[in-house]
Amino acid sequence: MLRKSTGTLLVISMLLSLLLLVSACSNLPPDAAATVNGKVITKDEVADRIRVGAGINPSKTPSNPESEEYKLFQRDMTAQMVSEEVERQEAEKRGITVTSDEVDAIIEQVIEDKYLGSLEKLQEDFARRGVKEDDLRQQIVRQLLHQKILASLRDEVAVTEDEARARYEADKSNYVTPEKRQVRQVVVADEAAASAIRDRIVAGDDMPVIAGQSSIDTKTKTNGGLVGLVARPQLPKVVGDAAFSLQANEVSAPFKADLGWYVIRVEIIVPATNRTFDEVKDELIMHLSNQNLTERYKTYTEEIKDDYDIEYADDYSPREAQPVGPDTTQDPAAVENVGTVATP
Repeated sequence: MLRKSTGTLLVISMLLSLLLLVSACSNLPPDAAATVNGKVITKDEVADRIRVGAGINPSKTPSNPESEEYKLFQRDMTAQMVSEEVERQEAEKRGITVTSDEVDAIIEQVIEDKYLGSLEKLQEDFARRGVKEDDLRQQIVRQLLHQKILASLRDEVAVTEDEARARYEADKSNYVTPEKRQVRQVVVADEAAASAIRDRIVAGDDMPVIAGQSSIDTKTKTNGGLVGLVARPQLPKVVGDAAFSLQANEVSAPFKADLGWYVIRVEIIVPATNRTFDEVKDELIMHLSNQNLTERYKTYTEEIKDDYDIEYADDYSPREAQPVGPDTTQDPAAVENVGTVATP
């Protein structure tokens, strides 16, 4: 279910990198902004989508149709609608459909999330913005088709438990969390002062107070000498060697390191942990599935790129004659299930 609502103009996360060849064409019907395999996207349809965008997010929609900004926006919107039409035709080929019940369920969730469960409030808000309820339904259909296409690609490259286990064994060190220790320290200029401070701490004097009064380490002095919960590599080597040789609540003998003479105490020891395969199985399968989807996605776009004849009217073609298709800068695995529906 799509549950997250945003104020974005672009309804669908455009993800199919279709390296389709496109051309501006003077032989299109007069009312056509573009065609996809003969399917006309009219200029009125482009204008209507811009209208919807203005109602949803007016600050990101140019208001002056004569401005250069608006004309570029119109080109971008047309390219987006071409991409959506390609995706619609691909869904049809794959037998992917969206039911009214699926759309109704999402609308109910939008009403619950954004309008406190009141259909009347949604209708009032849409009327005020000049947006129709059918605009929302069409957005949801496009979003669901998009997600179902990606889901079908993911199904083609499903990851087995044996594959995930093999990756776990190969990368086992990635699932080890090293031992950590909470260290407190007092640093002074000479060994005699360090020895006297150690005697006071062992006798029961408050180490944080001593650190605040006597330590020359400005980074920890104001925090009672607390270094924090750290792994061994996070400490200077001499300090780390000392800290990881102590028992809990043991105070070190004075030793010399980078800042001067140290007295440290280990207050907490958190043992190293090794996450088992069963603990990481689900997230590892998802990670590998995302990798597979990204690779399948690349081959899929190569497979279909010659299936679409796309033409644009002169004032509607993509800016700088860029290849069209959904956004090629995003990874489909990363945003397949973002579940965004643009609503006011």
